[in-house]
Amino acid sequence: MSSDFPDRRSVLGALVVSPLGLSPALSRERRWPGGAQAAVSLTYDDGLNSQLDTVIPELETRGLKASFFLVRDNVDARVADWVKVAQLGHEIGNHTVSHPCALAGYSEMDFADREVLPMEAYLDEHFGSLRPRIFAYPCGYLGLGRGVTDHRFGRYRLALKQTFLAARTVAGEPNDPATAWNERLNLNAFEPTYDADIIAPAARYLKATLARGAWAILVFHKVLPARLGEGDTSIATHARILDLVQAQRFWCAPMGQVFDHLTA
Repeated sequence: MSSDFPDRRSVLGALVVSPLGLSPALSRERRWPGGAQAAVSLTYDDGLNSQLDTVIPELETRGLKASFFLVRDNVDARVADWVKVAQLGHEIGNHTVSHPCALAGYSEMDFADREVLPMEAYLDEHFGSLRPRIFAYPCGYLGLGRGVTDHRFGRYRLALKQTFLAARTVAGEPNDPATAWNERLNLNAFEPTYDADIIAPAARYLKATLARGAWAILVFHKVLPARLGEGDTSIATHARILDLVQAQRFWCAPMGQVFDHLTA
């Protein structure tokens, strides 16, 4: 695991063990649409076939909309199907051209020119220029190049800040509505099934989000009949997590829509 971001297990494990150990700022009241107590955004990374074949039908049956962060190398063969996803009202975001995880050799200009801007042009071509300008960090790594952490993190933000309204990580506490704008390129998220195909981590994270009136961003990858490897979610577990969201007082909306609400 790169040193660009803490190990998923250490960060997520702490949240699962003690989800109520959150920032006091999250206790601030926030009026969410429809009298909701908190907000949740469902996000899906990489532009995978299982998301087209399994996730979209499930979301549409439930009347839920989500954010899908696409990688050009993954979606090009079925881009027409992804266009239909956007036409259904789901958000499409940038997850780079090739999903690089080895970032030591990049400067901010190199990364923008090779991975970010070409993907934006591709998304503009297929999905139009009015879509939300949102980004998800590949592999959850937040640093570019070499050197001290602050310099590497600063390079990545320079590569993003002129293009994107918001960017999402893969770990951290539920987002405080009062600080979302200041943290717009470092929005926290949670991968509830990254380590195991169970609903308990999601249940605890959502409970903590409701208690704080906060904003949870959930991250999924492959959704398959059965978990095959790290990061996968079974169809059954995915459905049970959606049940949890719908059974509680959440406003469930795509990431860009929630961000717009908070910063309007």
